[in-house]
Amino acid sequence: MGISMGKGAGYANLDAAASARQETLAFSPSSGTSIGVEVEMQILDRDTGDLAAGAVGILNACQHESLAGVSSEFMQSMIEIKTGVCKNVSEVESQLYPLARRVHNIATSMGYEIAMAGTHPFGRSSANAIFPNERYTRILDRLGWVGSHALIFGVHVHVGVPSGELAIGLINALVQYLPHLLALSSNSPYWQGVDTGLASFRAAYYGLKPRSGVPPYFANWRDCRNYMQILLGSQAIGSLKDIYWDIRPRPEFGTIEFRIFDAPLTLGATLGLAALTRTLVIATERRLAERPQLCRGDARKQWMALENKWSAIRYGMQASYLRTPSGKRRSIAHDAAELVDRLLPIARESGDDRFLRSMKPLERLEVGAETQRRLYRESGSWQLVMGGMTKRFSDELGERPKRAPS
Repeated sequence: MGISMGKGAGYANLDAAASARQETLAFSPSSGTSIGVEVEMQILDRDTGDLAAGAVGILNACQHESLAGVSSEFMQSMIEIKTGVCKNVSEVESQLYPLARRVHNIATSMGYEIAMAGTHPFGRSSANAIFPNERYTRILDRLGWVGSHALIFGVHVHVGVPSGELAIGLINALVQYLPHLLALSSNSPYWQGVDTGLASFRAAYYGLKPRSGVPPYFANWRDCRNYMQILLGSQAIGSLKDIYWDIRPRPEFGTIEFRIFDAPLTLGATLGLAALTRTLVIATERRLAERPQLCRGDARKQWMALENKWSAIRYGMQASYLRTPSGKRRSIAHDAAELVDRLLPIARESGDDRFLRSMKPLERLEVGAETQRRLYRESGSWQLVMGGMTKRFSDELGERPKRAPS
């Protein structure tokens, strides 16, 4: 999301320029701490609550209405909405809600419902097909079974940075917070009708992909760029999109991209996570400006992030967080609560405090994984779980569902 994108421009408008820059991996600087958000959503059969292969029809209708910011995803039961380059989270809100409302209207007019979660509680991958796209076909060929079962849904947050060097410095400093961000978004406890015992099965499944998870340690932008050039030059990857780290630099956009999140249950929760992410970047950028030697990072943070990420995958907000190499631990919920309190003054400066405050008090925050389990315990019915999820999404848009799954 470099400054060349212009206000309101979507990622699709950058394709040609991005391809040209990818040859040299030049970092296109962003002006200010811009933000963009991508949300992967589930397409459901209205009567059964199961996943439905409706993406082709919905996208054709969106194209007929010249609706920008909507795109396909890997499976035909998935659809993605995305903002352009936004100056703050308020602008993200002003773009996401009208777009989601129109996509929802189109989907319901065609007999579908829309919901958000990291996985579908009982849907089976064998009943779905990938979206007809050359890149997706190539990915499926490369990944085999892992690709054919990739019914997982996330949120990606881009934050603009001025240089590749700072991008790596920020990533080195921010990997320690990946477990917090995952725990706060955790929303995929079920897989094909089974309680996995995990708060985020999506994150566990995503680890089966190559070049995924916590990124390797790089001391500077040159080292990271050399790594990318080797992968591109050897044709191990077709583009930088084939690097699936939880946080990664996107030189063609001038951003760092956070990919750690499960799709939460609502757009409101998504905005809270976006505000936390952007404020974390702003605070860390200030700290690195005061102490530039910290840009080189500490490989031990990557090592501990791997351990802490698994704890967040398993236990969500009930996870124990490893704070120091000596083994000091604390509750990730307590650590996240202190983090939000520490960041609120900076969020007030940037205008994002309204969204960050929506997460408080964290001690009483029920994340999506907990909500899904509570709904199933109360009803014992997958259909009623899905009905609650679709109603929550529809009500948030100011609409009532035409008919909830029964």
